Amino acid sequence: MELPNLGERCFQTDCKQLDFLPLQCKCGKQFCSEHFNIHIQSCEAFNKQPIVEEPQKIVTAHKCAHDGCNETSLVQLLCGNCQKHFCVKHRHFDECNDKDEKAIAEKKEKYAASSRQFNEAKLAVDKQIEHNLLEAKRKGKNKNLVNKVQLMKIKNKAKGLNTIPTSERIYFNVVHPETAQGHPVFVSKNWSIGRAIDAIADECKIKNDNNKSMGKKLRLFKQDSGEILSKDLANSLQLLVDNGVVIDGESVIMEYVNDDCQFLIKSV
Repeated sequence: MELPNLGERCFQTDCKQLDFLPLQCKCGKQFCSEHFNIHIQSCEAFNKQPIVEEPQKIVTAHKCAHDGCNETSLVQLLCGNCQKHFCVKHRHFDECNDKDEKAIAEKKEKYAASSRQFNEAKLAVDKQIEHNLLEAKRKGKNKNLVNKVQLMKIKNKAKGLNTIPTSERIYFNVVHPETAQGHPVFVSKNWSIGRAIDAIADECKIKNDNNKSMGKKLRLFKQDSGEILSKDLANSLQLLVDNGVVIDGESVIMEYVNDDCQFLIKSV
């Protein structure tokens, strides 16, 4: 039984075959599968290439208003003073050609004042802490606590070889008579006293003549007692730490003395 309302007949004149699944060309005509492949070879509608529009050039580019700068940007960065566009490099308020020198000076002073206040407050706190530490040392109170506080203070400023693992570092606040100023440094616990002296002298920019056979030698002394850390330079710092001779974060004096000196008569 035929179903005349289903499917479409092939558009090819000598075919006219009823096809329930016809193939439709872009030109709107339907074909059976055999004649569809023949038709598309010559159909202009099927073979017509889509028109690809060329990308339009962006003409809205903002040129930097700074003298001699040819930088352009798609995003406009307007100066809050003159409302002109400046590139990222010249977008600071100081670069504005119409800048108000007085306004700039006031703005700089505002930030400088805040910075000064912070530095003054920090200096006052540091001095108070330093005073408290010295007083506690002088009176012999809470020595362990004093050393822990000092250790925390010098850790952030200490200089040394970055190749030394954190777990192997020991910190000192080194005082040299020529500078009368503390130099936070760190060395390795596994080093000998001699090697530690060489490294500390290098970090503190202290002249080191320990390689010379004659003359005085650089040695390390405890600041609170004036006693030498160790007469034997081959001893390791770890040994001194284990024996309680050296404490992490301790203040020490580096000074040229005779080779047989074991005690500083006057500590710094």
